[in-house]
Amino acid sequence: MTALRIDGKAVSDQRRHSLSDDVAELRTQGIMPCLVAVGLGSDHGWEVYTRNQERACATVGIRYWRENIAADAGQDDLAALLEGLNTDPQVHGIIVQSPLPEGLDERAAQALLAPDKDVEAVNPANLGLVLQGRAVVAPCTARSAVALAEHHLGDLRGVDAVVVGASVIVGRPLAELLLSAGATVSVCHIDTQDLASYTRNADLLIVAVGKAGLITPDLVKPGATVIDVGINRINDSQGRSKTVGDVDPAVAEVAGALSPVPGGVGAMTTTILLEATVAAARRARHQPQAVGAAGMARMLGEAGAQLPPELLERLSRMLSAHVVGGAHAWSAGSPLARRLGHRLVVLDGAVGTELQAAGITTVPLAKANVEHPDSVLAVHRAYVEAGAGAITTNTFCCNRFTFAGDREAAIRCAQVGVRLARQAAAGRVPVLASLGPLGPSVLASHSLRHSTTDTIDEATARAAVSEVAHAMADAGADGFIIETMPSTREAVVQVEACRQVGDLPILVSRAMQRVDEDELRDFAHAMQEAGVAAIGVNCAGGPRRLLPVVQALATMTSLPVFALPNAGFPTRDGHGHLHYHLHSDYLLRYTQAYIDAGAALVGGCCGVGPEHIRAMAQRFAQSPLKRPTTARPKRSASTSVLRPDPFLQHLRSDQTTICAMVPGRLPVSVIEDSASRLAEHGCDAIGILAGWPGSGGNGGHLAARLRRVADTCQRPAILEIPAAAIDVAAAETALHAAHDLGVRHLLIDGGVFSSLVESPGRGVDPIHLLALIADGNRGYDLRGVRLDEPWSFTVGVRLPADALTSADAMEQAGADYISIQPIYDRQAYRQAMHDVAESACTIPIMAEILVLPDAETADELNYELPVLSVPQRLRDRLAENPDEDVAGVLRFLQHWRQRLSGVILLLPDERTAQAEAVLRGIRKEEARP
Repeated sequence: MTALRIDGKAVSDQRRHSLSDDVAELRTQGIMPCLVAVGLGSDHGWEVYTRNQERACATVGIRYWRENIAADAGQDDLAALLEGLNTDPQVHGIIVQSPLPEGLDERAAQALLAPDKDVEAVNPANLGLVLQGRAVVAPCTARSAVALAEHHLGDLRGVDAVVVGASVIVGRPLAELLLSAGATVSVCHIDTQDLASYTRNADLLIVAVGKAGLITPDLVKPGATVIDVGINRINDSQGRSKTVGDVDPAVAEVAGALSPVPGGVGAMTTTILLEATVAAARRARHQPQAVGAAGMARMLGEAGAQLPPELLERLSRMLSAHVVGGAHAWSAGSPLARRLGHRLVVLDGAVGTELQAAGITTVPLAKANVEHPDSVLAVHRAYVEAGAGAITTNTFCCNRFTFAGDREAAIRCAQVGVRLARQAAAGRVPVLASLGPLGPSVLASHSLRHSTTDTIDEATARAAVSEVAHAMADAGADGFIIETMPSTREAVVQVEACRQVGDLPILVSRAMQRVDEDELRDFAHAMQEAGVAAIGVNCAGGPRRLLPVVQALATMTSLPVFALPNAGFPTRDGHGHLHYHLHSDYLLRYTQAYIDAGAALVGGCCGVGPEHIRAMAQRFAQSPLKRPTTARPKRSASTSVLRPDPFLQHLRSDQTTICAMVPGRLPVSVIEDSASRLAEHGCDAIGILAGWPGSGGNGGHLAARLRRVADTCQRPAILEIPAAAIDVAAAETALHAAHDLGVRHLLIDGGVFSSLVESPGRGVDPIHLLALIADGNRGYDLRGVRLDEPWSFTVGVRLPADALTSADAMEQAGADYISIQPIYDRQAYRQAMHDVAESACTIPIMAEILVLPDAETADELNYELPVLSVPQRLRDRLAENPDEDVAGVLRFLQHWRQRLSGVILLLPDERTAQAEAVLRGIRKEEARP
C-alpha cells in the first residue's frame, strides 16, 4: 500500500484562512497583533528566515518588525532591548535568533523573555507549564507535529505514540503535549536499546532527530501514522543538495499516513507561530498587569513613596512581564473574596440619597468627602452598625468629567472617600471603591473622530477611570464595585482600567430594568472573560422590576450574581427634598426571591437606607447560597429576521434603478408635488438633499418630512446623512428618528455636498458612520447597549471623484452601493470608473446626475457651488436649447449602461420637466427588445 500524504501546507492554509478572520475581528476591537524578531541583522540565514516570516504575517494581517542586534552589542544591550519589548503594550509576540552571535548568552536571553510574549515557548516558565499539562504556548515545531497528528487521527486519547528524539525544544515538549492529549507515550533517544521494539508497536510515530533515513520500513507498524519532523541537507546522486527528513521514503509503502519533508511539519510551524501571536494579542486584551504602580509603591515601602509615578509604572510593567499569565483574575485572599461564593453577603444601601436626606447638596456628591467628612462618616457607620457585610465608598461618578476636568480634585475626593469608609469599617468589613458611569458616552474607537463633551473614546475613558482607581487602591480599598453601567462596552473599559491597579476583586452591575436575554448574555460573557468577581443589576428599578432580570442573569453565568434595587419612586416635599416610601417587609419579600434565584450578594441603591439593610442583615446575613441551574438562554424576542430589501434587490438586478433627490430647503408641500410627478414617470425612490445649501443639514425633522413625502408618492424614501456636517451623537439621533418613522434607506454624503453645511468642528468619517449603522442593524447603539428593535437600513455612500479608490473600503465597512458625484468632464469620468474598478469594489455603482433646467441654473451652480464645475460648452448649449441637457444625460447613460446599476437624479429646485424627460428616455430604452 502507499501511505496517505499528510499535507502540512494544505492544513496550514486552512488554519491561516481562519487566522485572518481572527485578526480582522481583533482589529475591529482596536487590537493589532504584532510579532517582533530579535537577531543579528548581518546574518544572511536569519535575514532569509525573518523575511519569510514577515511575508507570512502580512498574509493574515499581523504587524511584524525586526530588531537588529549590533555586531558589537553586549548582554546588557540585549537585555535592555528585550525588556523594552516586554513592556511595550503594542508588542504581543517576541522571537529571538537561535543560536545567538558569539558572546551573547542564549539561555539568559530566553529567560528574559516575558512568558506571555514568548510565542516560541523557549522561556523556562513556559516549558514548565508544558510539563504541568497547562501550556499557554508550546514550542512551535512540537505543536505543529501534534496538530498534524490530530488533523489525521482526530482524538489522540488512547493512541500508542512513540517519539524518537528527546531535545528540549522538540522531543520532550512533544511528548508532554501528546500526554496532555491523552496518548500513551514512549520517548526514545540516542541511547535507546532495540529501537524497533518500540516503534513497531506505535500507532503514531513522530521522529525528530536530525538523521536522514533513520526510520526504515522495518521499524514501522503497518498502517501507522508517521510524522517526520527531521530536516537534513544531503546530496543526491548528481551532487545536488536536497532537503530530506528522518524517515526513509520507502516507509510510505508500510505506513498508513506519512507527513512529507518538505511540505509537512515545516509548512505548519510558521502558522503555529502566527496563531500563538494572535492568541497572545487576545489574552493581552483582558489581561492586566500582575502588579500596578500602586502595588509596586506598597512593595517598596517608604522608598516607593519617593519615586516618580512614571518610574513606578515602568517597574511594575517590568515585574508583571515576568509573571506567567500577567495577572490573576482576582485575589482569593481578599476579604471580600473569602466571603463571596460561600455565604450570602449583605451590602450597604445608597450613600448619596442618605447624604441628600441630611441636607448635603454638593454637586457632585463626592465633594462631600472633603467638604462634609463627618456626614459621610456617619452614613458609613450607620451601615456598618446595621450589619452590612461590606460597604461602598462615596465616590460614585467621581472622575474628571463630573469634576469639570479637575483631575486633582477628583483624585483627592476619591482617596478621602476610601479613607472615610475604611475609618468607619474599622477592619470589620471590606470596603468597595464605587465607580459609576463616566458621564459622556463611551464609544468604540472606530465610531469617533474626536472626543466631545458628550462622547469619548475607549482610551480616554480607560485613562479617566485608571487615575481614580489607582488613587482609591492606594488609599486601601479592598475591591471595586463598578455600578449602574449603561453598556457592556463601558463596563469592559472600566474593568480594564481597574485591572491596571492590580488584583483587587471587581464587582460590576448594569442598570437594566427589563429582560433582554441577548444583552444579558453578552454582559455575562464579557465579564466572565474579564475575570470579575461578581456581576449584577442595580438602580434601574424597584425590587419587583429587578427580579426577572436577576433571575435571567443567574442562569447565564457561573459568577456570583447580586441585586441592588432602588426604593421605588420618591416624592418631593415643599422644600425640594426627596422622600422614599419603601417598606422593609416588601423589600425582604423580594430579597428572598433574589436569593431563591441564586443571588450571592444583596443590598440596595437609591433610597435604600440603613433601616432596610438592618432588616436584610437580620433575616439573611450568612445564609447559605442557592445555586441556580445555568440554562442556555433563549433567543431574545428583539432578534429580527432579515428580509430581502426590495430596493436593494432592484439595484442588484439587470434593470436600471432610478432615484431622485430634491433640495431640503423647499417647502414640504412643494417637495411632495415634485416627488409625485417623478414617481408617476417611473422613479424608483425619492430622497431629500440634506447637504444642499439651505437644506437644514442633518436635523431629525428631515426624516419626518421624508416620511410624509414617501407616503404621498408611494416610493421608498432615502435619507441623506451629510458626514462632514454631523457628529456621531447627532447621527445616531437622526438614525433613531429615521428608524422610528419607517425610513429604511440611507445615503451617506462622503464630502461632496455636506461640506457646504455650516457646522464648525463637526464631521465623521463615512467609515465610522457605516460602523455605527452596522452596529444598529445588529441591534446595538453607540454605547453598545441593546436596542429595543434592531435597525434594518440599507446604505449607500456618495464619494467625490478623488476618493473613489476607497470604494472597496466602504464596501468592507458595510456599504450596499456606491454613488459617484456629478462629473461633467468625459476624461474625468473615465478616470473615476477606472478608480472604482481598481479598488476591486463589487457592490452596485450609481451615477449621480445634476439635472439642469436652464442655462441660468447652470451658471448659478458653476459660480456659486464650489464643488461643481459645469463646462462652458454645456452652458452654451443650454442657452441655445434647454432640452440639450436631457439628450446629453441619455447619451451618457447609454454609454455607461453596462457599468452602472442605477442613476440618482439631483434636482436643483422644484422643476421636474427635465428629470421627467430623462425618466421617460431611460424607461423607453429599457422597453426596447
